Amino acid sequence: MLRRFLPALVPTLLAIAAFCASLSDPYFMEIFIMVGLIGTVAVAWNLMAGFTGLVSLGHSLFFGIGAYTVAYGQVGFGLGPLATWPIAALLALASALFIGLLCFRYGLRGYFFSIATLAFSEVAFLLVSATLWLGRSDGMMLPSSPDALRYLQFDHKWPYGLIIVGFLALTLFISQAVLTARPGYYWRALRDNEGAAEALGVPAMRYKLLVFALSAVVTAIGGAIFANTFAFVDPRSTLGVELSIQLLVFGIIGGLGLLWGPLLGAALLIPAGELLRNYLGSGFHGVNIVAYALLLIVLALLLPQGLGGVLAARLRRRAPEKPAADAKALAMEAAQ
Repeated sequence: MLRRFLPALVPTLLAIAAFCASLSDPYFMEIFIMVGLIGTVAVAWNLMAGFTGLVSLGHSLFFGIGAYTVAYGQVGFGLGPLATWPIAALLALASALFIGLLCFRYGLRGYFFSIATLAFSEVAFLLVSATLWLGRSDGMMLPSSPDALRYLQFDHKWPYGLIIVGFLALTLFISQAVLTARPGYYWRALRDNEGAAEALGVPAMRYKLLVFALSAVVTAIGGAIFANTFAFVDPRSTLGVELSIQLLVFGIIGGLGLLWGPLLGAALLIPAGELLRNYLGSGFHGVNIVAYALLLIVLALLLPQGLGGVLAARLRRRAPEKPAADAKALAMEAAQ
């Protein structure tokens, strides 16, 4: 049992250690919050891209659904997270099933699926930017309340960091449980050879919808936590394509197909971006962005399998060799 959940346990323990180390400095705590939050969403995104071969460029849609559900629920109806978070999850679930049914029903794969998800996200971005009761492009500020605990409004950032540690741990352990069960075997089979997997009896539509829905729900909860943490949402920060690209970059640099790979990418690149902004941002405009882009290029060239892929390869060399199971074997094992 411990060995099965080791890929989830180790990152969780490291996150707890990083949280404790950040308690002494509010700035470090904010960086930890962003790494933990976006890193967890990237883990959910990786369930689709890394384990099923479905590269979504529209995950900011689900993040925005979570953020705006919290904001409008509190501003318009006085609802707290106990109500808005489940509503956000249900809305994201319904949206993922709708988009997934359209895409998978018409056989969209590869680049076509990516473009379709991006299109849905951009439509949502434009609609929210033009909707008066959602604050348009100016966004929405969550009002302060005397009932701080009900609305998760704290004077310090560390309670939000603690919430994110719990969110990360729950996401990692649920993901690992699913990946080591029948759905995980089917997802890998679909990723490696969808035609062969279907020929062996894998219900492709059902399991692609399952991973899409699970990933969307986790992403929406991440958006909800973002709204409560920063008490402000706007289309650019929650629905913009930049977030979807961030998830893609974290996955590639950290390592696709590894549970903790995108989290590793976020832990490396978010602090690196802050470091470059602090040291180079005050000079010529955009120098820090150019330096960040060069860093990504160098990492992508030097580590084509991602940083996590390099670490995993070294760990495998130290471990006793086991026969590798291909996609067909995984599917047959799961079907038994």
